[in-house]
This record gives sequence, structure tokens and C-alpha cells, in this order.
Amino acid sequence: MAKKYTCPYCFKEHDFDDVEFRCVNGFCSEKVQDEQYARYLGLKKESMPKTNATFCSKTVLPKLFRGHYMPMWENCPFCETKTSIRVCPDCHNELPEGIQDNEDMIIAIVGSRDTGKTHFISVLIDELQKRICPNVFNGVFNPMNDAIYKHYKENFYNKVYIQKQLQDLTATANQRGETAVRKPLIFEMMIPLDEKGKKVRKFTFVFYDTAGEDLKNEAIMKTVNRYICKAAGIIFLLDPLQIMELRNNMDDEEIKSSSSILANEIEPQEMVLQRIANVIREERGLKKTQKINVPTAVAFSKFDVLKRFFPKGSIVLEPSSYLREGQLDKSEWFTVSCEIEAMLKEWGAGSFAKNVEMIFEKYTYCTVSALGQRPVLSKTGGAKTLESVPRPHRVEDPFLWLLKENNIIKEK
Repeated sequence: MAKKYTCPYCFKEHDFDDVEFRCVNGFCSEKVQDEQYARYLGLKKESMPKTNATFCSKTVLPKLFRGHYMPMWENCPFCETKTSIRVCPDCHNELPEGIQDNEDMIIAIVGSRDTGKTHFISVLIDELQKRICPNVFNGVFNPMNDAIYKHYKENFYNKVYIQKQLQDLTATANQRGETAVRKPLIFEMMIPLDEKGKKVRKFTFVFYDTAGEDLKNEAIMKTVNRYICKAAGIIFLLDPLQIMELRNNMDDEEIKSSSSILANEIEPQEMVLQRIANVIREERGLKKTQKINVPTAVAFSKFDVLKRFFPKGSIVLEPSSYLREGQLDKSEWFTVSCEIEAMLKEWGAGSFAKNVEMIFEKYTYCTVSALGQRPVLSKTGGAKTLESVPRPHRVEDPFLWLLKENNIIKEK
């Protein structure tokens, strides 16, 4: 049976030998307006700038090996330049280098409107790059290519770390056009397997940031949010200001500085969960009574406004020490999860907790603060700014738990 891969952009499945290449020679004589890439972006071919052409591999493998090996390089038929840039034959996006190793993971970061998904992604990636991978795993966490680096810097990092401003709410599918989905962030993590670093294991992570508003419409989810169905793990962000019992115990300044939605716009979070479950079950052919086997971390965001509700001595109030010797501390994450689940029920969100239990085979609870501070309101009550660069609290917890569930790190 032929090996297959799934494009992390358009989610089409292909045999290993069904791949195209793009020429890397800037002086190549063949320049085209890429119709497939234009279609992926929701644009007309005529509006695309001319770029290097793509072409199929000329490598002919013996029949026994066809569909089991992915071509690594090819010569451009127009200028003879050697290229290793492989692209999806459907959407013409560049494929991650390690896609043939089947060690690529889609991390679905979901949640309703204004739960802080963009801030979470911005800070999590920075923490993985600068602190966790080099200090804990003795490895690196890098963008797949220059385009991903530029996308992350311009649309995520600069806003919160340089300009110290809040991210705007992510545009919805209707505002962008259903096919013009915001490009994913694709990062590669390389971890040495021995002390000398001669053996290295490489993983590819695909992060998506889509509007919470899109989760209100199951039809849009089936097109725009198809990545959820392919996810190796889900991080479901839960905004404490969208739990009415908590919101009613906060003052106006807390609400205005940490929330952009009104009380009458709040939707029950179990409804969002049900829509996600419906889309995954339909894609995978599961009955409504069958649990979904995608590991799911339910994470309270905006912990800076939530921490005063936890009793003194709670582990969640302390910085994370999940990782010891590169392994997940089972005792700590179990205690944290139980603490938060108990508090969730105490705050009147027992229905949500029961839905999580009924939908997912494996789940955990955690709490994060990407910014580590309450935004500062301007004197006019308009724009919100940050007093300092982010000071994250436990932002890595859900990601590390998903690594453990996907057998990338161990627990002790």
C-alpha cells in the first residue's frame, strides 16, 4: 500500500510520489502566474505576480518502490537548476522538509471570539524558540522558511513584543473570503538524541490562528477550519470572562481591560465544543456516541484576571515546573488538571466539563497567561496597551502535554 502525506495548507492527501518542485533560480527563463496558488488564496490567476514555475518529478522508481518514497530533488526542465523545494500539487504551497518522515503535527488552537488565541500563539512560539527548546531539550525551534519567519514577525511577534499593543481580533472567513485562510505557522523542532548531538530527531509543527467567530458556523468550519480534523492535538482556550459567574464577580475595569465582547454576546462554550466534535466525527465517520481520540488540552486563558479566585497554595499560582530532565512531571500536571476541573465546576461550568468528558478520550485542564498582565486602558477608554513585554505564566503547559500524548517526550 502506497504511503501518503497530507498537505498542511489545503489538507489534500497524496501518495508520496505525487509531488511537484519549484525552481529556485531567480534568472530562470520560465515565469508563470501560478493558478493553483491563486486558487488557494482565493484570488484570480491574473492578479498574481509572475514567479518560478513548478514541475513534476521525472524520477521513475521500480514498480516495487512506487508510492513508498518521496523524491528529494529534481532539475528544472527549463534551466537545469537543481532544486529541493517540494510543493503540493494541489495548492502549490511549499511542503515541510520532513513531511515524508510522518513526524509533522497539526496543533489546532481553538476557542470562541476574544479568548486570546493570537496572543497565545505569539508568546508560545517565542518561549519555545528562546527558552524551552534550547534550555530543556538542548534543541532548536525554527520557522520552516523565510516566508514563515516574516509572517510570524510581522503578524504576531512585533505587535506584542516591540509595539507592546494588543493584537486585533482575527478576521473571520466572511471578511477574508473562505479560501483566503490565513497561512499557518510552520515550525521545525530538532532535538538531539545523544549527548554528542550526532543523532537528531526532527518534528514539524503547524499552528493555525483562525477567528473564533468562524466556530459559530458549522458550514464554515467544514471548509475554513478543516485543520481541526487533521489535528494531532487540540488546545481549547477558555476565556474566564465568558463564564458568567466569574464575570459577575469582576469589576468594570477588569472586564473592560481584558474583554472586547459584551455579556449578551457570550455563547455557551459547550456549543463551541459540540460544533468541533460534529465536524471531526463527520470527517472520521464516527457515531455521536463515540469519543474522539484527539488529545485535547482545555486551557483557561487570561490567568492574570483569574488567579485571585484560586485558594492560596494552589499549584497553578506557581510557575510551571512540568519538565524535569526533559520529561513531563506526571504528578504536577495531574494535580493542576484536577484543581482546575474542580474550580470549573464550582464556577457553574459543570455542563462544559461534562461535555469535555463525554466528547474526548484524553483531555486535561490547565491555565495560561500569555501576556502575564492586564492591558492598560487609555484615559479615553479606547486603545489598550501593555506596560511591558509579555511575562507569560504556564503558557507552555498545554503544548508540552500534547507532546507527551504524541510520544515525543516522556513522563515521570
